Amino acid sequence: MNNKNFTILLCSLIFTCACSSNALVNNTAGNGKATKSNSLKAITSKQNNAIELLAFIDDYSNLAPETQKKTFAETAQVLAENKNNLLYRIKLASMLALPTSRMRDNAKAQNLLQDILQENVLSPVDFSLVSLLYEYTTDYAKQSQKNREDIKKIEVFQQKYEASELKNKALEQKLNELKNIEKTMNERDTKPSK
Repeated sequence: MNNKNFTILLCSLIFTCACSSNALVNNTAGNGKATKSNSLKAITSKQNNAIELLAFIDDYSNLAPETQKKTFAETAQVLAENKNNLLYRIKLASMLALPTSRMRDNAKAQNLLQDILQENVLSPVDFSLVSLLYEYTTDYAKQSQKNREDIKKIEVFQQKYEASELKNKALEQKLNELKNIEKTMNERDTKPSK
């Protein structure tokens, strides 16, 4: 998946989140003012988390390599102080998963995202975003494995080709030797006897 597709997926996730929050707000309309107000605040705060994450991902993707390293170090520092900070765990996983990241480590990102998903503490919007990142890392890992297998197959074919080329050269050399022997024999037979 290239950067353009990834950005399109993230934008569609934002659009989906915006559409789903409207439905949730409309569903709470009959439950009273207090419930509507509380659910609206909860939805907004959960959406802000996803929007903040998407904005972070977009900003981080466009940073220079040195700035990416600095941001990564700062995020790791925050997590060292508080390992349960969900927002920074997702940010760290994003930094490890993004194709434009200089700190890319797909295996670590996949493990981090899997742990976050298994904790079952995410809002639906955050869950969608983390699931998308996890699916991306899984697909990337599968594609990388397939590429490695393809490279091995190509190497095997290359070795077989080189072996057959050597065999062909040896056979060609033997054929030339036989032709020379035949030529020599024909020359002896055609020479007049004295």
